[in-house]
Amino acid sequence: MPASAGAPSAGPAPEERRGALKALVAIGGLACAGAIAVPAASFIAAPAAGSAGAAGGRERWVRVGRLADLPPGEPRRLKVIGEERDAFTVAKDQMLGAIWVIREGEKIRAMSATCPHLGCGIDLNDDKKSFNCPCHASRFGLSGAPETGPSPRPMDPLATRVVDGWLEVDFRRYRDGVAELQEIAG
Repeated sequence: MPASAGAPSAGPAPEERRGALKALVAIGGLACAGAIAVPAASFIAAPAAGSAGAAGGRERWVRVGRLADLPPGEPRRLKVIGEERDAFTVAKDQMLGAIWVIREGEKIRAMSATCPHLGCGIDLNDDKKSFNCPCHASRFGLSGAPETGPSPRPMDPLATRVVDGWLEVDFRRYRDGVAELQEIAG
């Protein structure tokens, strides 16, 4: 009689091993599916959270200049420099854009220097009484209201505040070519 015929088996039966392997594969597959599904669902749901889009409507205050350096009634173009964030990194001291600022007494008015038509840079005209987009001849008054050209809306307004003598702007970017303000990430 062979030695293995009457002796108990040394390991689990092949059917038991197959069952355990199937369970491990199923659990691993569910873990992978969850790892993909959760970020995908948040990516899809973010734009539906509100008109603010991926930015989520959060304030993004950026210091742009000293209040004392802004002469009353004179439009000034200021660079917006701050942190640029994406899904994985934060880059400091990046050029985020430019704004036009006009000091009216204690009130400060800021507007994006990006044309709402197709995103070109808006310049101050030589008369210093209006703004001009050189790409498609949109012209804006100092209030930001469109006067001529194809721009679908006024220059995009931005909230301002003064903190310890420094002007800060709630910097946002808006979709080009549409009549209503639709914030985009950035």
